[in-house]
Amino acid sequence: MKSVISYPNRGNWGDTAYRGNCSGFVIKDLLEFYKPHSFLEVFAGGGTGYEVARELGYSESVHLDLHPQWGGWNALKDDVPINSDFIFCHPPYFDMVIYSGEVWGTPHDDDLSRAKDYQDFITKLNFVHEKLFNSLQINGRLATLIGDCRKQGIYYSIIKDMKFFGTLESHIIKVQHNMSSTRKKYQGKFIPIIHEHLLVFRK
Repeated sequence: MKSVISYPNRGNWGDTAYRGNCSGFVIKDLLEFYKPHSFLEVFAGGGTGYEVARELGYSESVHLDLHPQWGGWNALKDDVPINSDFIFCHPPYFDMVIYSGEVWGTPHDDDLSRAKDYQDFITKLNFVHEKLFNSLQINGRLATLIGDCRKQGIYYSIIKDMKFFGTLESHIIKVQHNMSSTRKKYQGKFIPIIHEHLLVFRK
C-alpha cells in the first residue's frame, strides 16, 4: 500500500447496491499488508468485508453492524465481543447516508447517521473509536475509513474534529470514483469532494 490509493473498480465483494459500501480492495489490501491473526469489522453494512475475509482465509473473522443481518450490534451500548489485533471501521459520514429507516429496517435512535447534529455525531464517533481501540490487543491496529462532507455550504472535516487514539501510524488518501457530485454542475465556486481518509492507529 501507498499513501494514496485508488480503485476504479470496487470489486465483486458484497452488495454493490448497498449505499456507502466501500471497495473490497481497501480491506483486501489492508489484510494482505498487515497480515493480522484476527480480524474484526465494525459497520459491516453490505457484507464486503465478510466476503473479503472469507476469501483470504479468515474463517473466524467477526463482522458487526446495527443492521439485523449482522446481529444488530449496537456500537454505543454493546461490548466488543473479541480482542483482535486488527479492526476495520467504516462508520457513517455524519448524515450523508441515513441507514436505519432508509437503507434498511426502521429508524434506530443509536444509529450514528441519525445523530441529532454534527457535534452529537462526533461525540458518538469518539465513543465508538475509543471502545474499539481499547478492545485491541497490544500492538494491534484500528483502521478507520472516513470522509469529509458538506452541508448547506459548510465543510465538515470529520478527521479534524474527531479524537485520535494511540499512535497514528498511517494516513492514506483514498480516491473516490463514480461520485454523483462530479457529474453535477454547480453555481459559483464549488470543489467536489472526491477523497476519503484511511487512518491507521496502533496501540
